Amino acid sequence: MCMLELMEEYLIDKFFYLSYMKDCIFCSIVRGEAECVKLWEDDGFMAILDINPNTKGCTLVIPKKHHDSYVFDMDDGVYQRFFLACREVSKMLEKGLGVKRVGMVFEGLGVNHAHIKLYPIHGLKDTFQELFSERTVYFDKYEGYLTTEMGPRKNYDELRKVAEEIKHNL
Repeated sequence: MCMLELMEEYLIDKFFYLSYMKDCIFCSIVRGEAECVKLWEDDGFMAILDINPNTKGCTLVIPKKHHDSYVFDMDDGVYQRFFLACREVSKMLEKGLGVKRVGMVFEGLGVNHAHIKLYPIHGLKDTFQELFSERTVYFDKYEGYLTTEMGPRKNYDELRKVAEEIKHNL
């Protein structure tokens, strides 16, 4: 290896190390300091089984470099690679667990390190079938979790007011 290649390798390793946060559990996992069950990885991302799964195969996809948990503020290139990594892991979950679909969530409020949660959706039939929860929910504030259960039906006047509020505050 020539001196230039050695310097380049050193700087890349040094930059990668500096991108970690000392007290971040996901950074500790990436560094190999905290235990995990790794499902997949490439040079920029890692998929681990969730230690608190609410369904079999619940998986977290994390960037190896520390990024704030609000993924919508990510650099476009990282954001795109993140979603491509999730698609690859989702295909693994589909095939490995025999599920037809995988859900994806990224609220990012449990750990301040970007992560996307993949939920294998067990029990679906081979052909598409509309499925809805029998209950409805509505939250005025974040309750510590997200749900895809529908809320109470709103009329279009109420929805227009919300749209106006959003647009007015831009």
